[in-house]
Amino acid sequence: MEIYNNQNKGYIEVWLTNEEQQMYDRAELTARLLSKANKKCKVVFFMSGGGDLFGCAEGLILRNL
Repeated sequence: MEIYNNQNKGYIEVWLTNEEQQMYDRAELTARLLSKANKKCKVVFFMSGGGDLFGCAEGLILRNL
């Protein structure tokens, strides 16, 4: 898990691997992070997917052409 404190921009980034997604309760983690943050701060989660990176990226590129 990686946590980046961007409270000056109004958010906190949390990066989770597939394994960590199973280990941690996001609601509890959000509550803990917000208890120490500004009132107007949001928590943003970035979670690893289960798909093939090349295939997913190719699909996004083709769709956006």
